[in-house]
Amino acid sequence: MVTQDSNTAAGLCVPLTTYHLRFTVRAETPILFGEFKGSALRGAFATALRHTFCPEWRADTVDPLHRALCPICRLLAAENDDTQAGDIRRPYAMQPPLLPKRQFEPGESFAFGITLFGSGLHTLPFVVSVTGGMGEMGVGLLTPNGQRGRFMVERIDATFPFDDSTAALMLPGERLVRAEVLPVTHAQVLAKAARLAAQLEASGNHLRVRFLTPVRLTQGEGKWGEPDFFTLCKQTARRLLDLCAQHGEGRPTVDGRPIMLKSDLFPAANTVTLVEDGTRWWDVKGYSKRIEREQLLGGLIGDVIYHAPDWRPLLPWLLWGMSTQVGKNVVKGCGMIQIECIA
Repeated sequence: MVTQDSNTAAGLCVPLTTYHLRFTVRAETPILFGEFKGSALRGAFATALRHTFCPEWRADTVDPLHRALCPICRLLAAENDDTQAGDIRRPYAMQPPLLPKRQFEPGESFAFGITLFGSGLHTLPFVVSVTGGMGEMGVGLLTPNGQRGRFMVERIDATFPFDDSTAALMLPGERLVRAEVLPVTHAQVLAKAARLAAQLEASGNHLRVRFLTPVRLTQGEGKWGEPDFFTLCKQTARRLLDLCAQHGEGRPTVDGRPIMLKSDLFPAANTVTLVEDGTRWWDVKGYSKRIEREQLLGGLIGDVIYHAPDWRPLLPWLLWGMSTQVGKNVVKGCGMIQIECIA
């Protein structure tokens, strides 16, 4: 049966494109990470970008004109707290290695990802070239010799989050980087949503959502301690709307009119029930040089199973959440999710 909510999903237009990159690196000296690798990788990434490409990186205060024109300052601009209206969303997100291993000896490899959103693509040359600088400056905790571990970049690939497609930007032994990308567009999201909806309908409409890294959402004045679907859907949609407005081609629309979440999305979100909760709260912390203190990065991790009578109006939003990540601290690697049908 085709419902009004299903028609809303068919008429949905999300004017955003994302670009996923994966960097495979090899340790040259011992690298020791803390409990959460994303915080260390993001710190090294931001430091290398500023020191390499921003002429004002030493300045205590930066001229507003420079900040508006400098692509590095714009890429690393501070994000507002998610509880405030009109949130500023950075045009990138980080994906740390998911393996539990924290120490890498010389010769051992690991991979991490960076996603660029919309207009953030113009920073691709900076992002690709700076990873070598990250490795030279060092990453992770200080080792007994008082230095951070160094790595070299082995290969760079463009990846596609909905299957195993890749395109090589740089292969081992090469130094020339090719201009290859595998963009995620709304048409591709809709195509994937249609295939997944058919699989779900044929298998009882049970959907597994995997929280791969801490998912930290705001719920009123408190933290999101239980994975209710409505809050997950609402915060995912809010983030996507902001990304479209700030780094895409404007706000999403339904049949050519501006989307209204209260009428176009929330009724469908309210039909979803929680079937099985296998999540736990991970109270991990990181250090922020910008605010010069520890920062809470904790959130829910693990698997949760939901049921909905009709997933079609909701799947595009969840798939976009897979591509853009959800919740707070995505630039440090939080908010990675994966959705899959339960056979």
